[in-house]
Amino acid sequence: MPTTARPYPVMAMAGNNGAIFQAHNAVMLFEEPLARRVGDVLTVEIDESLESTGKDNSTVSRTGSVTNKGSADDNAPALIRSLLAANNFTGSGDNQFKGKGDFETKNGVKATLAATVVDVLPNGNLLIGGDKRISVNGQQSTLRLTGVVNRKDLKAGNVVASKKIADARLELLGQGTIADANSMNWMQRVFLSVLSPF
Repeated sequence: MPTTARPYPVMAMAGNNGAIFQAHNAVMLFEEPLARRVGDVLTVEIDESLESTGKDNSTVSRTGSVTNKGSADDNAPALIRSLLAANNFTGSGDNQFKGKGDFETKNGVKATLAATVVDVLPNGNLLIGGDKRISVNGQQSTLRLTGVVNRKDLKAGNVVASKKIADARLELLGQGTIADANSMNWMQRVFLSVLSPF
């Protein structure tokens, strides 16, 4: 979605009627100047952290055995007794499986970003968007944020915390030699997909 919007054109107002109060340019003395129209700017204090850990252990074991022994009465013919005696067998099986897995993830972003009101929803909530791009010595970092803000969550100074933004989309992108070194090139991806397709 867009991260900025131009304010709506100002409607032409009637001329000065001679009174001190003019509705089209009045400034309320006891009202905090908070963002409320398309094109207004507010400040977002970004303080996000994501941490997750997990452990998985599983053990499966199965053991089985079977024994078969043939016998015959001494009065039986010798041929039958020998066949039954040769049919003796014993079998056993053992199957075991053990699995173990651990994972840990930690991510965090702290920053301050000025965002623009892109649209005002029918219920009064503000659809905001903004991005900040910093380039130093060929390294470029871009911080982009979009979401929905309730005007009641705006604090003094026209500031809102990122934790109060609904449907927030936060992106931190990097470009440059360091970002290139941390990613595979297209030839490596081709060889990886051919040699290890699964």
